[in-house]
Amino acid sequence: MSIIDSEQNWQSYRTLINGNVSFCTVNLDIVERFSPDSYNKIIQVSMPYESDEKGMPTLEEHERITLDLFRLLVQSSSLSEVIYAGHISGDGHLQVYYYCDDSEPLFDMLSQFKDCVDKIDVQDDPQWDTYFDFLLPSPLEMKLNTTEEIIDMLVQHRRNLADNYTIEHTFQFPEENMMFRFMEEVNLGDTSFNTMSYSNTPVTITNEDDSKESFYIVKIEQELTLDTEDIFNYVEQFENLAEKFSGEYNGWESDTINRVKAN
Repeated sequence: MSIIDSEQNWQSYRTLINGNVSFCTVNLDIVERFSPDSYNKIIQVSMPYESDEKGMPTLEEHERITLDLFRLLVQSSSLSEVIYAGHISGDGHLQVYYYCDDSEPLFDMLSQFKDCVDKIDVQDDPQWDTYFDFLLPSPLEMKLNTTEEIIDMLVQHRRNLADNYTIEHTFQFPEENMMFRFMEEVNLGDTSFNTMSYSNTPVTITNEDDSKESFYIVKIEQELTLDTEDIFNYVEQFENLAEKFSGEYNGWESDTINRVKAN
């Protein structure tokens, strides 16, 4: 699998691992290659770097570790029976993950990187638990990543994150009673919001396979600045609260931000 092809299907996102901010990049191309009959070992290659107070590479180290990673991926791409699964940076280390059956060719290649690799772990992983349960982003991680991208976009457009933004969160629930229980919990909690509205009757949509799905919709409107962690905390809070009542948190949007995107 060439690096160029896999680059087109990488998903990068921010997450928390053991309470530390980490950045993960996962290779989405390899899902179709999963089989319990092959690529049953996972190799974790650890590359240390000098970190800042958040565990991320310092400015000087970022260039070095990025170059080392590129060298590693170039060399490993020549190994036909080795699959690059992704990498994670955080807590002073860059962890690179590979799947294979025979680890010897990869170990031979890694002997060229003794100057930048401090540890190599090998484990049996026939069900690809590390890939599906650890590397692939969860729905919450995807929403947090989208939030990060929106804030980056606002900064690039020179918008002041300390301004007040009207944020609208959207939820869906398959059952009316679960929707009302969710709304009651929000009202009784310490969540600050301007308005909360809901659909009196279920909304029915047609999916791509022509099946129909009905659900009730809840919308919560807030006034928030985006220069703090508040929006990330609300995204996580609403994701967990919707799940508690068998619902889904669909994310948030803002008319002001949508106008910025349009321009």
